Amino acid sequence: MLSFNAEKFEQGLRDLGIQHGDLIFLHSDLMALGVPHNAQNRQEILLFYWDAFQKVLGPTGTLAVPAYFYEYARFGEPFDTEISPVSKSLGAFSAYVCTIPGRVRSCNPLQSIVSFGHKAEEISGGDSLSGYGVNSPWHRLRQQKGKIVFLGVNMEVMTYVHYIEQLVGVPHLYFKVFDFSVYRNGKLIPGNPVSAVRYLDYQIEYCLKPFEELLFKKGHAKSVNIGNGKILLVGAEEAYQEGIKALEKNPYFFLKNPPKFLPGKIPYDGATGTKTIPAKNMH
Repeated sequence: MLSFNAEKFEQGLRDLGIQHGDLIFLHSDLMALGVPHNAQNRQEILLFYWDAFQKVLGPTGTLAVPAYFYEYARFGEPFDTEISPVSKSLGAFSAYVCTIPGRVRSCNPLQSIVSFGHKAEEISGGDSLSGYGVNSPWHRLRQQKGKIVFLGVNMEVMTYVHYIEQLVGVPHLYFKVFDFSVYRNGKLIPGNPVSAVRYLDYQIEYCLKPFEELLFKKGHAKSVNIGNGKILLVGAEEAYQEGIKALEKNPYFFLKNPPKFLPGKIPYDGATGTKTIPAKNMH
């Protein structure tokens, strides 16, 4: 197993182009890289990565991670930005960042982002219940020229593509409205969370490998080897621009195969009315 220390890891981040003052959104699987040098337990591993990102980003930088709460949609559990746990599938580091004093967590349960640092409030603040809309942290991530980082994982986990899909208006997503309670700082947020979700009946399966290959081919993505794995990076704006172009040519570009829509069923339900044909004039 290849070992790495803080100096090597921090240099790897800088080699990717991460610098003081940056805003990064991080997907991670920490154990994919192996155990950092001298880290003896889970807490020390988490602190290793936390300290490294804080050092590289500096006091004017911002670190954001996914903080989705899938139990909200699956079981109707209320969502509280302060106390609802991060769903386990997102990994230990996302859960760890959610415990840091001063972090800010956005309000849509299924697309929540937790941010820490200089622009935390700009990215994750406010009471917007929009999943991927113009008031969502995903839109703000692009507006603020954020960088998306994949630590120990590839771009198959890139939630950001759904933001791109919503702006394009792909036919395999629809807007779902939820009526379970959402709280921030102990106060109920009025309104209903709205999320773009895929239809469940049409064998819709994502495959983002072609998008990852496209981003590398265009020179928008970078990677460095660290320990037993890799760290990847792509700019949010660059991913957006390439994603828009790809979806304009093929709205199913992010899917393994086109959906198997059924004639007569939404969204392939055809004409919505009947046209009355006037009787012929008999005179």
